[in-house]
Amino acid sequence: MTGSDSRALRVVVADDDAFTVSLVASGLEGQGFAVTTATSVAAALAAVEEVNPHALVTDLNFGTEDSGADLLDRVGRDFPWIGLVVLTSHRSPELAVRNPQLIPLSVVYLVKSQLGRVDDLAEAVHRAISGQPLERLEGANDVPTVTAPQAEVLRMLAAGASTRALAEHRGTTVRAVETMLTRLFAALGLDTGENANPRVAAVTLWQRGGIRVRRHTA
Repeated sequence: MTGSDSRALRVVVADDDAFTVSLVASGLEGQGFAVTTATSVAAALAAVEEVNPHALVTDLNFGTEDSGADLLDRVGRDFPWIGLVVLTSHRSPELAVRNPQLIPLSVVYLVKSQLGRVDDLAEAVHRAISGQPLERLEGANDVPTVTAPQAEVLRMLAAGASTRALAEHRGTTVRAVETMLTRLFAALGLDTGENANPRVAAVTLWQRGGIRVRRHTA
């Protein structure tokens, strides 16, 4: 869907969830933007090439091999004048995609659960277009924090990976992965008792964006 005012700032909105796409697009259109939507990385790239937008607003996890990080990397290299906004459920990109290092440093990073008004998203789009920095919203200090390797394990758990699959992926033993999972669940403050299901609880926290990744400082 595309706005009709040729003078409006053009925005491509990409997310694999059709409801989210519709909600974000409607909100931005209400703010005067001309919006084109996409529900896959390939469709988003095609839309960018077709409408030459002023900004791209994208999720990170599309549930496919191609991620929002791939999309942002491609657009950042081929269309460096386009403002880039990440709108994701996760406080840290490492929790959403396997290749967060591809995300350009210039992106404006927003967490869905922390957006109070559509005005906040509109402001982020304007800042991305003008190149103004916007402090990343990562939440309160009491949010559970994990390491980057633990974030990778969380993403695989959410995708349904077994302990053996995790061991094969990491090139280690099942026992080593079990130890890693125990430490992960402890970091998240989860119950690991006989009647608990910490895997389900961990994935639920991941889905709700209730986790962030520890930043290493020099």
